[in-house]
Amino acid sequence: MENTAEFELTDATQVRVLETNILHASDVIYWLDGSSANDIADMTRIGYSLDLSITQKPRAVKLLNSAGKTAFWSTPTEPMVAGTTTEAQRQRPAVAPFVVAGSVADTMGLFNPAAFELSLGSGDGHAVVLFPTPVGVRIPAAGAVQGQVKFAASGAPLIWGLLTLTITLGLGETINFQGQTNTKGDFVLALKRLPPLPLSVTEYSAELRITGLASTTADQPLKIADLVALELGSPSVQDVFSTAIPLTIRPGEIKRITSFNSSFIAVQTT
Repeated sequence: MENTAEFELTDATQVRVLETNILHASDVIYWLDGSSANDIADMTRIGYSLDLSITQKPRAVKLLNSAGKTAFWSTPTEPMVAGTTTEAQRQRPAVAPFVVAGSVADTMGLFNPAAFELSLGSGDGHAVVLFPTPVGVRIPAAGAVQGQVKFAASGAPLIWGLLTLTITLGLGETINFQGQTNTKGDFVLALKRLPPLPLSVTEYSAELRITGLASTTADQPLKIADLVALELGSPSVQDVFSTAIPLTIRPGEIKRITSFNSSFIAVQTT
């Protein structure tokens, strides 16, 4: 990306460029809605600006935060070029990698916060995925899965836990839906990409997995990559835990998932 401003001296017969200011973006972070697609490449950007808290950044690097993205650039050593610029001068220069770390939050409360630490400078753009809070989820006609996740031993809520629901559509064909718990352990997974059932099929087979950290607190945003697999309490058998529990899903249904003889999904560390 390039921002070029030209300062001109004019008279009645000619325009003469005295100097040109050139500024290239070093890199961009895109803030994505993790519930919008299976793959990062297909996820949509969050449609408004988020609140950034930067804990690490080179002093010379500046930033511009806007809807769905944040741009970073380094202050140029020679920002002004005499006269007009050449094609070579307008090319983006190589940038040494630099680390930017911090956390991002949604003051509207529609997305859970997240921590990040990225090596920027390549100019290729980087993605940070956020997941909607229960308040931020719109339940579609295809239905939803919802519930609350707590640790079996303590009854404490699983904060910022990541849920992955894998639904089998046909032979060798699956679709994933992901969502995240809030500070109370509550979650809603909207199934807006779930197709109707084929003829003669009454339900889809599915399985649910959860990753999380027992040490997380409500004021501590985390990186999704840091989460570890948890064991889930069986929906049908007392005190049986496994890293994935089987479910059945019917399009159009709003289904609450619980462990056996419980009002929540019980989890434990492996």
